[in-house]
Amino acid sequence: MGTGIWRITLALAGILLNYEATANNNFDVHLDKFERVGPAGEYFSYNYTYDKIADMKYNMGGHVQQHVQLDDSYMVKALMARSELADGSEYEVMLDIEKPLCEWMRTIYKTYFYEELEKVSNFPHYDTCPLPVAEYTVTDYVFDAEPYSEMMSEGRWKTEMMLTKDGNVCSGIVMITTVKPKA
Repeated sequence: MGTGIWRITLALAGILLNYEATANNNFDVHLDKFERVGPAGEYFSYNYTYDKIADMKYNMGGHVQQHVQLDDSYMVKALMARSELADGSEYEVMLDIEKPLCEWMRTIYKTYFYEELEKVSNFPHYDTCPLPVAEYTVTDYVFDAEPYSEMMSEGRWKTEMMLTKDGNVCSGIVMITTVKPKA
């Protein structure tokens, strides 16, 4: 997780946003909120691009500067929850994972991110931990949402990715989307 949460966040948020926004042509999706949380610039500086290249394909690129060394004293948390469209509906947690950074690297990152990202980035190997201060880039990462179309469902979706230390958020994102059947 070379850039801590932001490297993973760029990949996961892009995957989730693309998946939710385009996965099933029978739904309209609105991005209600995409918010960065945590102290600005203390742990990471970054920029990224995100371009639609076809109905179900997107191209992403990014640059992340990691300002501090990250080790197992940091935790990575990924949460995805869904609620009904009715106002006031409670979110039901669909996915809630929290692991120490090095364990995250050896398990989640290795299984779901590394193989695909190593082709388009200089992100570290999954056995790298602690993660030294570094600069990371990803170029021409193409995501195809078509394989995920069977999973789309109506509702409000909340996705959170966080890097924490001692229970405090160091860096992360919160994304809320509304998925409705096309009129």
